[in-house]
Amino acid sequence: MNIFQKSWCSILGVLLVFFLQGSCTDPVHPPQQVHKAVGDSLDLIANFSKEDLEVKWKYNENDFAEYETNKIKKLKSQFHERLKMNEDNIGITVKDLELQDSGTFSIVAKTSSVQYPTELIQLHVHDLIRDVQIELSDSWLLSGNICMFHLRCQASGDPNPSYSWSGDPVNIGPNLNISLPPAESATLNCTANNTVSIKHTTETVVCKELSVSGNAGFPQMYLLIAVGVSIVVIVIFSGTVAACCRWRKQTGQGESEGGITVYEDVNTDGIAKKRPGSVVNGMSIYETVDDMKVTQNLPQTLYDKINYQRHPAVSANTSSPYQEVL
Repeated sequence: MNIFQKSWCSILGVLLVFFLQGSCTDPVHPPQQVHKAVGDSLDLIANFSKEDLEVKWKYNENDFAEYETNKIKKLKSQFHERLKMNEDNIGITVKDLELQDSGTFSIVAKTSSVQYPTELIQLHVHDLIRDVQIELSDSWLLSGNICMFHLRCQASGDPNPSYSWSGDPVNIGPNLNISLPPAESATLNCTANNTVSIKHTTETVVCKELSVSGNAGFPQMYLLIAVGVSIVVIVIFSGTVAACCRWRKQTGQGESEGGITVYEDVNTDGIAKKRPGSVVNGMSIYETVDDMKVTQNLPQTLYDKINYQRHPAVSANTSSPYQEVL
């Protein structure tokens, strides 16, 4: 019995020690989520009684300001030039917030007899959305006889905003693809937002058959084919003309060099050239003059063969040399 009572007392004593230790520790509240834009200010106020109060302001566990003996003192930190102190309400203000100021702020307060719960502020600094634009590309789908539109929403400022589309269809995200039949149109609105700003823009698209600005595949294909065929025809025609001219030039030179034309039988000296054996008896209509020198009594023209002796002149008996034939 005595052993049981001693054991029970020991257990109670251990529990009492743990209880006392727990009451002396610094209780911490869950962090408060705060979103601010670049350039905004953050107020950190210690709402406690001023009597015998000591306060420390921390950023990521590093002290950057403190309050004691009724006075606030700035410590060296990244906020040193941007702190505004207010001793009346025991508070400080961080001005001109920057993106790198995002982090955990804490307010630790106590007196000689009381340890107040630590206040935690989780700060998120965002850049403002300055502008929103829609990039548009389109194409004509010949198999379906429809226009395909590809839209992309882009915001400047915050690199990671949220995007949403309103209209028909409704969509979440920066990209939107829609299809329209010819002569149909649609007005689409893109909104970019974050927790500190919001911007939107509107785009109207119209389906024009075979006149889509992005990729008019049908007419462009036939245009390219026509241009290609024209170029091939021009090249072939030019080559043919050049070959013909060259052939005629070479043929003409060969004939002139050989002296085989019918007009080259008689040379400039009045002496006939010897015809090749292809001409029967060496005679033609142009070869009435032989290689030998013609005598005065021999026939000299075609008409002299009929009237062997040419009439010397027209006399009273004859009116014309040709009457001898008759």
